[in-house]
Amino acid sequence: MGENRRATVAVDFDGVLHSYTTPWAGADICPDPPVEKAIEWLNDIVQSFDVVILTTRGGQTGGDRAVLTWLKDNGYVGPDLYVTSHKVPALLYIDDRAWRFTGTNFPTVEEIEQAIPWNKVK
Repeated sequence: MGENRRATVAVDFDGVLHSYTTPWAGADICPDPPVEKAIEWLNDIVQSFDVVILTTRGGQTGGDRAVLTWLKDNGYVGPDLYVTSHKVPALLYIDDRAWRFTGTNFPTVEEIEQAIPWNKVK
């Protein structure tokens, strides 16, 4: 990493920033409020890292603009962020549907089938 280059943190949109409690209505429709403290956290980390928003919305018409508008409308005050549906090189990936691989703990079929986001746990 060069002296002038900051590390990148890749952040999932739905379920991490956008609470995503309403069923999917389209890439350009983000009807739900932020996850509690998400915007404050985002405003803080952009001071130290380059942030990329990873979302399937980023690969669909109007999705990237909808995400950026939603962020601004909900209190994000940092620089414009790159929104994409493609995995980018990053120091860390933050996602609500992730599996922390430790070298040998491949998930079983049952574990994969039972994977649900944090906000759907009963």
